[in-house]
Amino acid sequence: MGARTLVAVERDAGGYDLHRSQWGGEHVDRLVALVRADEAPPDLVDPEPFRSGASADAVLDSLDPREFEVLVVAGDRTEAFLVPRLGIETGRRHGTASGAAADPETHSTDAEPAALVPWPGEAAAGRLRRFLRTAKDVLGDAVDAGFVPAPAATRYLAVRVARHPDTPDADAILWIDGGDPRR
Repeated sequence: MGARTLVAVERDAGGYDLHRSQWGGEHVDRLVALVRADEAPPDLVDPEPFRSGASADAVLDSLDPREFEVLVVAGDRTEAFLVPRLGIETGRRHGTASGAAADPETHSTDAEPAALVPWPGEAAAGRLRRFLRTAKDVLGDAVDAGFVPAPAATRYLAVRVARHPDTPDADAILWIDGGDPRR
């Protein structure tokens, strides 16, 4: 599995063209340098958009944190965001402890909590990703053992993401689907 990226390219005609990039998450600094509004996407990006004319809200609606690890938005300037999933996976029957409603037939969740963290650079993003994997594993075990309720584990992880030394600006984080630790 690649480090998948959602690339949103603003168009003069209005809205954004949404593209996938299978390996873009491994080359975010390069993508930010190459992707421009109203230009053809670089080779790292699928040339055909999977959606055209999407509003800013529709871009966020298309950002499934289970599918995409990074969001790159090309408008007046090109910006990138790390997309950490905050849902805690456990060994329980439904396989998730995100606090989102699980469908017992599919074991999927609606609206998994996540965050959009301003891109901290390749090295810092690698450290933040490793921290997230480790913290989610430990928190999943704690939820399974009954030491902490799942929603509290998700809020704790969100607080830790905001306070992590590799998070460039905690005030600039956009919390998605209940990921905001202040609630």
